[in-house]
Amino acid sequence: YTPAYAVKPIIKYLKMIGTNLTIWCPFDTEESEYVKLFREAGYKVIASHIDEDKNFFYYEPEGYDYIISNPPFSIKDDIIKRLWELNKPYAILLPIPSLQGQKRFPYMKDCQALLFDKRINYYTTPERKEIQKGVSFGSFYLCRNFLPKDLIFEELNVK
Repeated sequence: YTPAYAVKPIIKYLKMIGTNLTIWCPFDTEESEYVKLFREAGYKVIASHIDEDKNFFYYEPEGYDYIISNPPFSIKDDIIKRLWELNKPYAILLPIPSLQGQKRFPYMKDCQALLFDKRINYYTTPERKEIQKGVSFGSFYLCRNFLPKDLIFEELNVK
């Protein structure tokens, strides 16, 4: 589960775009840090989750501007392809090795990347009480029509 400090950099770029936006968080419940922090920042948020019978591959809400979330890494190829098909601006959190891969490459050619100076330590439970220490991979946001530049390196403030 994504910690708040990994969501905050995205809010900075949303504010550059505007405030009258609706964000779809397709892999999130109401308790998600994405949903909570985006709402606190004044954005309208549509949260959906497969546990609520809103499968990302078959469900699409009406009237949203951006897709932002941390999807299941195990099906990242299918997710990247679906994002390309939806043809909406997005920012999704993925492991850095996702930047390379023949299956997903055709759907990533016009993408952008937001990379960080340190690894994200994810929560291990939905209650967000235990953090996974020593994560073996770095994470980044794969974006499309979202960032002001195609490649941005940023410091993560973990406090």
